[in-house]
Amino acid sequence: MDILTLIVASVAFALYVTCPRMTAMIATESKMSGFNPILTVSLGCMLGIPLFIVLFYTFKHLGVEATIMLAAAFDVGAALLLGKINLKGGLELLIITAFVYVGIRVAPIIAEAILSAL
Repeated sequence: MDILTLIVASVAFALYVTCPRMTAMIATESKMSGFNPILTVSLGCMLGIPLFIVLFYTFKHLGVEATIMLAAAFDVGAALLLGKINLKGGLELLIITAFVYVGIRVAPIIAEAILSAL
Protein backbone atom coordinates (compact mmCIF):
# COMPACT_ATOMS: atom_id res chain seq x y z
CA MET A 1 0.00 0.00 0.00
CA ASP A 2 1.14 3.50 -0.80
CA ILE A 3 2.19 5.36 2.37
CA LEU A 4 0.49 8.59 1.25
CA THR A 5 -2.79 6.73 0.73
CA LEU A 6 -2.47 5.21 4.19
CA ILE A 7 -1.82 8.63 5.76
CA VAL A 8 -4.78 10.23 3.97
CA ALA A 9 -7.09 7.35 4.95
CA SER A 10 -5.86 7.51 8.56
CA VAL A 11 -6.42 11.27 8.79
CA ALA A 12 -9.89 10.81 7.31
CA PHE A 13 -10.64 8.13 9.93
CA ALA A 14 -9.41 10.44 12.71
CA LEU A 15 -11.77 13.13 11.45
CA TYR A 16 -14.67 10.66 11.32
CA VAL A 17 -14.24 9.51 14.90
CA THR A 18 -13.71 12.98 16.34
CA CYS A 19 -17.16 14.06 17.39
CA PRO A 20 -18.68 16.77 19.58
CA ARG A 21 -20.56 14.20 21.68
CA MET A 22 -17.36 12.56 22.91
CA THR A 23 -15.71 15.94 23.51
CA ALA A 24 -18.66 17.17 25.55
CA MET A 25 -18.71 13.95 27.58
CA ILE A 26 -15.02 14.27 28.44
CA ALA A 27 -15.37 17.98 29.29
CA THR A 28 -18.35 17.32 31.56
CA GLU A 29 -16.76 14.34 33.29
CA SER A 30 -13.48 16.19 33.85
CA LYS A 31 -15.36 19.08 35.50
CA MET A 32 -17.35 16.73 37.75
CA SER A 33 -14.55 14.31 38.59
CA GLY A 34 -11.49 16.54 38.43
CA PHE A 35 -9.44 14.27 36.16
CA ASN A 36 -7.08 15.54 33.47
CA PRO A 37 -9.02 15.52 30.18
CA ILE A 38 -5.87 15.58 27.99
CA LEU A 39 -4.46 12.45 29.66
CA THR A 40 -7.87 10.79 29.57
CA VAL A 41 -8.31 11.48 25.84
CA SER A 42 -4.77 10.27 25.08
CA LEU A 43 -5.06 7.02 27.03
CA GLY A 44 -8.64 6.50 25.83
CA CYS A 45 -7.51 6.77 22.20
CA MET A 46 -4.86 4.11 22.77
CA LEU A 47 -7.34 1.82 24.54
CA GLY A 48 -9.88 2.42 21.77
CA ILE A 49 -7.65 1.01 19.02
CA PRO A 50 -8.38 -2.65 19.82
CA LEU A 51 -12.08 -1.82 20.25
CA PHE A 52 -12.19 -0.30 16.76
CA ILE A 53 -10.51 -3.43 15.42
CA VAL A 54 -13.12 -5.59 17.16
CA LEU A 55 -15.89 -3.47 15.62
CA PHE A 56 -14.26 -3.70 12.18
CA TYR A 57 -14.04 -7.49 12.29
CA THR A 58 -17.55 -7.74 13.71
CA PHE A 59 -18.83 -5.68 10.79
CA LYS A 60 -16.79 -7.68 8.27
CA HIS A 61 -17.88 -11.10 9.55
CA LEU A 62 -21.26 -10.56 11.26
CA GLY A 63 -22.73 -7.52 9.54
CA VAL A 64 -24.03 -4.11 10.44
CA GLU A 65 -26.66 -5.28 12.94
CA ALA A 66 -24.16 -7.11 15.13
CA THR A 67 -21.74 -4.18 14.90
CA ILE A 68 -24.35 -1.65 15.99
CA MET A 69 -25.40 -3.85 18.89
CA LEU A 70 -21.76 -4.26 19.97
CA ALA A 71 -21.18 -0.50 19.73
CA ALA A 72 -24.30 0.05 21.84
CA ALA A 73 -22.92 -2.43 24.39
CA PHE A 74 -19.68 -0.42 24.44
CA ASP A 75 -21.75 2.74 25.17
CA VAL A 76 -23.56 0.98 28.01
CA GLY A 77 -20.20 -0.19 29.36
CA ALA A 78 -18.89 3.39 29.32
CA ALA A 79 -21.99 4.64 31.11
CA LEU A 80 -21.72 1.91 33.74
CA LEU A 81 -18.02 2.64 34.31
CA LEU A 82 -18.82 6.31 34.85
CA GLY A 83 -21.86 5.50 36.98
CA LYS A 84 -24.17 7.47 34.68
CA ILE A 85 -26.80 4.95 33.58
CA ASN A 86 -30.48 5.22 34.40
CA LEU A 87 -33.75 4.31 32.70
CA LYS A 88 -33.92 7.56 30.73
CA GLY A 89 -30.29 7.26 29.63
CA GLY A 90 -30.79 3.65 28.60
CA LEU A 91 -33.88 4.55 26.61
CA GLU A 92 -32.02 7.40 24.91
CA LEU A 93 -29.22 5.00 24.01
CA LEU A 94 -31.74 2.57 22.54
CA ILE A 95 -33.32 5.35 20.46
CA ILE A 96 -29.92 6.59 19.22
CA THR A 97 -28.96 3.03 18.29
CA ALA A 98 -32.20 2.62 16.35
CA PHE A 99 -31.60 5.88 14.48
CA VAL A 100 -28.05 4.82 13.59
CA TYR A 101 -29.30 1.51 12.25
CA VAL A 102 -32.11 3.11 10.25
CA GLY A 103 -29.70 5.75 8.95
CA ILE A 104 -27.26 3.14 7.73
CA ARG A 105 -30.04 1.26 5.94
CA VAL A 106 -31.93 4.26 4.53
CA ALA A 107 -29.05 6.57 3.55
CA PRO A 108 -28.08 4.59 0.40
CA ILE A 109 -31.71 4.47 -0.73
CA ILE A 110 -32.19 8.22 -0.26
CA ALA A 111 -28.85 9.01 -1.90
CA GLU A 112 -29.73 6.86 -4.91
CA ALA A 113 -33.16 8.55 -5.20
CA ILE A 114 -31.59 12.00 -5.10
CA LEU A 115 -28.95 11.09 -7.68
CA SER A 116 -31.60 9.54 -9.92
CA ALA A 117 -33.67 12.74 -9.71
CA LEU A 118 -30.69 14.82 -10.83
